Amino acid sequence: MIDIKILRENPKLVKENIKKKFQEDKLELVDKVLDLDLKWRKEKKKVDDLRSSRNKISASINELMKKGSKGEASKLISEAKKIPAKISKVEAKTSKYLKEIREIMIRIPNMMHESVPSGGEEKDNVELRKWGEIPKFDFKIKNHVDLVEDLFLVDSKKGSLVAGSRFYYLRGDLVLLNLALQRFALDVVMKKNFLPIQPPYMLNKQSMGGAVSLADFEENIYKIENEDLFLIGTSEHSLAAMHQNENLNLKNPLKYAGLSSCFRKEAGSHGKDTKGIFRVHRFEKIEQFVFCAERDEQAVFDEIISNQEEIFKLLKIPYRVLALCGGEVGGTMARTYDLEGWFPSQKKYRELGSTSSATTYQSRKLNIRYQEKGKLFHSYTVNGTAMSVQRTMCCLLENYQEKDGSIKIPKILQPYMGGAKKIGIKK
Repeated sequence: MIDIKILRENPKLVKENIKKKFQEDKLELVDKVLDLDLKWRKEKKKVDDLRSSRNKISASINELMKKGSKGEASKLISEAKKIPAKISKVEAKTSKYLKEIREIMIRIPNMMHESVPSGGEEKDNVELRKWGEIPKFDFKIKNHVDLVEDLFLVDSKKGSLVAGSRFYYLRGDLVLLNLALQRFALDVVMKKNFLPIQPPYMLNKQSMGGAVSLADFEENIYKIENEDLFLIGTSEHSLAAMHQNENLNLKNPLKYAGLSSCFRKEAGSHGKDTKGIFRVHRFEKIEQFVFCAERDEQAVFDEIISNQEEIFKLLKIPYRVLALCGGEVGGTMARTYDLEGWFPSQKKYRELGSTSSATTYQSRKLNIRYQEKGKLFHSYTVNGTAMSVQRTMCCLLENYQEKDGSIKIPKILQPYMGGAKKIGIKK
């Protein structure tokens, strides 16, 4: 959540930020917080005054006892005994207001970075750069759905039978490619000193709510019935919560590479990519996640997107990088870059991953801080995809398809595939 000082000192700025994120329904939250904050501060002053009064009375009692004026001291002692109950009564109000303030504050979106383009739709995103040559084919190409079906590398029918739509069985060479891509992506980021972590795939509400805004994201998260547990939508959620309530040593950034399955309801995407494995309810992902001091945030952001670009350069898959506009940036994030890979069958780029900075938004909710020059500051958190494996497989299959229906294996992946150069066609 944002620093309440920003809201107190410049509520207009917070409201303008909400408008830039096209979340006007949250404008009223600012006024609600200001009203509750005023009430909280009034009650807190009462508590402070009562404590001050208690201290003064205690000092007076000590003086009277030294003088031997036990009668006068006795009257003050009786008065002092009433103060704790008064403090408890007022503190109950302050606690109530603080709880209400927090419940509202976690719904107010993060303050956006000054570089975020204006606009509320996909068309308003700004292309920053492109890499790679668009492949040319001298035969009629197939899309990734037809490729996996024709080679029987995915069984969506059985997946749908046993679990419902958007579930699947990976088969044969695609299982091996899945594992190869994961290890390849891990190796790239491990060379950059990212520590591999395989986190819990479930989080309790407190931990999940620290990583994301449950009010905004809950429709996409699977809740475990009768348990205080949610399935993670990305290992970012688990990694963000890993250091909750800790004071970290951030002389150098803490860099993690989370390997996990990810689970998403894909609510609101009905009719989109219903076939194949591009948009599914469970997928593998390697996620870069970094805790850092404010001074390192820009360098970390640049490194994370650079690592993802390196991965796709090594795979020789054409891509572009976009800066998302205000309306496309999630509520928790201050800015986001998307990396989109080229899909020959659609003749367009599709999202394969993103890099985002949450500044101190997550660490305030999770109480994660670091010390510098004798003071405590909330940690900055930056995250970014190294590889979303299923989507990358779809993109790779299309770009590396052959006339005979087989799929070439990129040279960088061949050692991870036991030296195989092609998949799909058995002779």
